[in-house]
Amino acid sequence: MNQKSVRGQNRYDMEPEERSERLIEAASAILNAAPDRRLNIVVLNKALFYLDLASLRDRGATITHNAFIAIQHGPVIAKYPKRLVGQLEGLGIAKQISQWDGSKPIVLESCRPHFNFLDSDAMILASAVTNFFADASSRQASDYSHENAGWKRAWVESQRTGKPSVVNLRVAMQQIIEADPWMELPLIDDEQLLAAADNADGDDW
Repeated sequence: MNQKSVRGQNRYDMEPEERSERLIEAASAILNAAPDRRLNIVVLNKALFYLDLASLRDRGATITHNAFIAIQHGPVIAKYPKRLVGQLEGLGIAKQISQWDGSKPIVLESCRPHFNFLDSDAMILASAVTNFFADASSRQASDYSHENAGWKRAWVESQRTGKPSVVNLRVAMQQIIEADPWMELPLIDDEQLLAAADNADGDDW
């Protein structure tokens, strides 16, 4: 991992451009590991949330260094329509499409051959978390995140103030301290996993 990728353990010490790049790289890795390289936006947000929680637990720092806010459907990247979907589309990495059933999945169009901020361990973790959420509906992903103490606390606060409340990730991490659901499932096949690892080297709301 290069020096840029480890500086600034606190997201507030990091330039917005780097936080944006980290978010786009993490989303790209997740989409690349997903079936048909697509996920509903609700599921993508949850995968990013739990990827950051797992990285915080295992490595002492999140991958994206971005803030998550509590909405009714669970934790999401702050200002995700612009900072996640808009950036993915603007860079030609992915696009959001509308389907006959009313869903609007994010579809990966071009995965970068090299990542600046995700090393091989982060890529493997992204694949494992994606595998856990791969077949989940938006409702199932939301219901799972509703069990998270960090989201619960932030949601209560947002209801009290009428404003979006940032999820405390150290509180949220408690949900996966003892139970690690994505590691209870088989990973994607070895060739895909190794390929993902080999490929590796936002403003707050």
